[in-house]
Amino acid sequence: MKKFLLFILISLFHFSYDIKAQAVSRLSDSRIMQDNTRDRAIRNTKLLNEMRLDENQKERLSSVNGMFDVLISGLRKDVKRMRLEIELEKLNDDIDDNKIYGLYDKIANTQAAIWKETFKKEQEIKFILNERQLLMHEKIRMRNQRDDTRLKPNYKRE
Repeated sequence: MKKFLLFILISLFHFSYDIKAQAVSRLSDSRIMQDNTRDRAIRNTKLLNEMRLDENQKERLSSVNGMFDVLISGLRKDVKRMRLEIELEKLNDDIDDNKIYGLYDKIANTQAAIWKETFKKEQEIKFILNERQLLMHEKIRMRNQRDDTRLKPNYKRE
């Protein structure tokens, strides 16, 4: 009986220790993500300062980026919603092919709208910045893309 109680006590201790270790691991992971985000923001700020934008350029650039972010985030949410609808429809016993085809068409149209808006944003930025600033902007954009693909797991890339 003593051995059994000792076994249960040791098992409970080990189980609680394991839960605490997992919680600490998750906490450290979130701190690492926050630190990476802060570091990236600081690097972006330093590089944006290197671009030597005047106040007018900063305002115009922030307004272009703000409008783009609002529009694109809504479009991306629509695409995700439509993809989920497709997956739900696939789970049904009687699959409605026309509904799935229609959703795929809507996704294609929405994705085309995202690409068009991205092109418009890049054209606006080219209009705002001079040649040297454009080169620096391109370096920042390429570095951010490289960092994003490196940090994202493979199954989340789009």
